[in-house]
Amino acid sequence: MIQNPLDILTLSGEAALCTRGGVIRYANAAAAALLGQDCVGRTVREVFGEEVSAVQSNGFISDLSVRGHHCIARFARMEKGYLIFLSADETELSVLNDPMLFSLRSSLMNMGIVADSLRAAAEQREDDTLRRHTASMTACYFRLMRQVENAGFVLNMLRGECAFTPFPVELGRICRSTAEALAAFFPQVQIETALDCEGHIAADPLLFKQMLSNLLDNCLVHAECGHILLRLSETPHSLLLSVTDDGCGIPSESLHQTFDRYRYHFDAGQMGRGAGLGLSVARGVARLHGGALMLESRPGKGTAVRVTLSRNLASDGRLHQSDESAVFSTRDLLAGFADCLPEEAFSDKYLD
Repeated sequence: MIQNPLDILTLSGEAALCTRGGVIRYANAAAAALLGQDCVGRTVREVFGEEVSAVQSNGFISDLSVRGHHCIARFARMEKGYLIFLSADETELSVLNDPMLFSLRSSLMNMGIVADSLRAAAEQREDDTLRRHTASMTACYFRLMRQVENAGFVLNMLRGECAFTPFPVELGRICRSTAEALAAFFPQVQIETALDCEGHIAADPLLFKQMLSNLLDNCLVHAECGHILLRLSETPHSLLLSVTDDGCGIPSESLHQTFDRYRYHFDAGQMGRGAGLGLSVARGVARLHGGALMLESRPGKGTAVRVTLSRNLASDGRLHQSDESAVFSTRDLLAGFADCLPEEAFSDKYLD
């Protein structure tokens, strides 16, 4: 009945499993080396966690930590179980390094200064043409800044050098202010919030904002959706952030590429709409918060991304900060959604 798939898994050099009825029935040599020789007979919930075991989709992809190793798991429905393929996370970024990032940041700093000067000159001369050109240049500045910030985070994450400062913060307030900020620019998209999480939780608000903006940006840039549901809920040990859209979804043959840096959605038709680092950033932020990220998508139906964050992080002892750290500011909006905002968003009206 499942003999042919097992023959394929036996010959595969990639770590692969076969489950049935929620129990691991077969693991090839590579999978047994990763999960342990005793993995056969254990439940999916024991090995991969409660969130993964609860999914009913025909296919999905998840970022997981298994026995201290980060890996990407791809699930494909087979009869009453799944075929699961595990691959090691990427460990190197070609070309990108500190000197390159420093050079980009220096150029961006100069670009920002020039844009400010041009904006002042346009106001002084009351020159509408110069205003439009300045807004276009400012939009380019924020688009490049977003890519540099994402690339810098991924590089530091690979080195284990990410700045991570959790303290008590209202994540629900960040989600609400983000949705409200976006609503003014995207009236054609209904952005709904379901925030079933009250009070403060130890988290890094700057990194949470960066993760949230990358997830929402994917919906607005790539999904072509009309509705986004932003949900925040609690379990005894974790916080669950989910971002669900009703857009075009991801073709099943492309699902395995969604976690690949610089690859997914980067073709001739998508250039200028991001460099493919958004999910890498979101996964990295989830890991720093003691959690993981899972993506489920159905072509023509939409995509759901679920991120778990641990509720047991130690904070740095600061008191509750309910001011700017828990609000999605204008700069957060411009930097986080530069790929999809109209150029009018980068005019004096919003920058002043």
